[in-house]
Amino acid sequence: MNRTVLTPRQRFERRIIAAMVAGDAIVCIAAIALSYVLRYHAPEFLLSRLGHPPELYATAAPVVVGLWLLAFYARDLYDVGRFHSRFSEAIATLSAVAVATMLVAAASFFSHFDYSRAMLILFWLLGSTLAVIERSLLAQYRQSRFSRPEAASRTAIVGCGELGQIVAERVGRYRAFGYQLVGFICGRQDLPESVSGLPVLGRLEDLRAICIEHSIDEVLVAQPRLEVDRLMGLIAECSDLPVHFDLMAGPLELLTGSMEIEGVADLPVVPLRRRHFALWQEAVKRALDVLASLLLLILTAAVWLIVPPLIRRETGGSAIFEQTRIGFKGRPFTMLKFRTMRCDADPYAPSPVHDEDERITPVGRWLRRFSLDELPQLANVLRGEMSLVGPRPEMPFLVEHYQPWQRLRLEVRPGLTGLWQILGRKDLPLVENIEYDFYYINNRSLTMDLLIILRTAPVVLFGKGAY
Repeated sequence: MNRTVLTPRQRFERRIIAAMVAGDAIVCIAAIALSYVLRYHAPEFLLSRLGHPPELYATAAPVVVGLWLLAFYARDLYDVGRFHSRFSEAIATLSAVAVATMLVAAASFFSHFDYSRAMLILFWLLGSTLAVIERSLLAQYRQSRFSRPEAASRTAIVGCGELGQIVAERVGRYRAFGYQLVGFICGRQDLPESVSGLPVLGRLEDLRAICIEHSIDEVLVAQPRLEVDRLMGLIAECSDLPVHFDLMAGPLELLTGSMEIEGVADLPVVPLRRRHFALWQEAVKRALDVLASLLLLILTAAVWLIVPPLIRRETGGSAIFEQTRIGFKGRPFTMLKFRTMRCDADPYAPSPVHDEDERITPVGRWLRRFSLDELPQLANVLRGEMSLVGPRPEMPFLVEHYQPWQRLRLEVRPGLTGLWQILGRKDLPLVENIEYDFYYINNRSLTMDLLIILRTAPVVLFGKGAY
């Protein structure tokens, strides 16, 4: 049986994460205990005597700790990053404690155990204070450990120009960050032997081979005029390698990163990393897709009774329009819609850009305005071909011309709605909608899905951007 061999850095990161989880759990237990002590001994003229024995809260503690850790995980507080500012981490910690408190309140409401409201308030206040202090101490501990050899991140800098040299100088000055600069990777053809005292490892086109040969952990992209297609293509080639990419201050404005501006040695950076979407999140997302689709089919039963006969009478064809689209992992599937255009219209012609398009029928115009033409795609969701939220499914002839990095869109199920609908829809050019898709893919979470669904409702009701 083959076992994955962890690098010293990976083992170090796992130890740090274990320390963070243990520290958070201890803080949660301490908040429960202190809340009980303060609530139990509160003067009777302020609060009535607490009737719950401590054993009840001790019994509930494992559930409370689990919800606490879940809230911290949801806020990305177990991402072992070097550049989280103390302020941003404190804000995320306070947010996680608030979410954990609400989850405890909800669990109490739906269970037989009535968690004292005063206890919840004390738990929230004490938990917030203790968690911020604990996280601050952990941040100092992490920072001190980063300078140790086992935490060293073998780093290459893309760009031999002025910005690359500034990055090398700053990173070399701030050794506490734990970087071990291996050398430069140049985008130009005439390669110097060294830059700023560091060797030039090779050309940008050989990025993957360089990362493998020199065991690179992190790549700092410091070449301002690097084309987006070229950069993203090279990153896609390294997608199977344990290499992190960070875009240093430059004119490239990519919506494919986490959009959380951080700092490397006093220089701004956009991490080009994908937020991890865990297996349990995939399972929850799928379960919610099925439940929500069944509910929507029931709520829209009247539409299914009225609309198909109207379409058949108006067009003389089938009420359901079928079109081949490319879905998850590049697999083709038949996407379903209510027919909104004449039967003789080319099914793969460009979509209408205004509601006066002659191909659209009168009933179809009304359906498209309120996105009711997409209701049959609930069947695609139930079959697992689509999700409620995700990138829009593209036509095969468009996917054929994808750059390698653009195929990232095929790594998640396409959706009925997404950021492109609530922010751009058809008011924006295709390329800008693609950027919204990439932002969603790299930052997706169950919370984001919920927010997109909630914001889709008014967009659909008012027919914004729909033709």
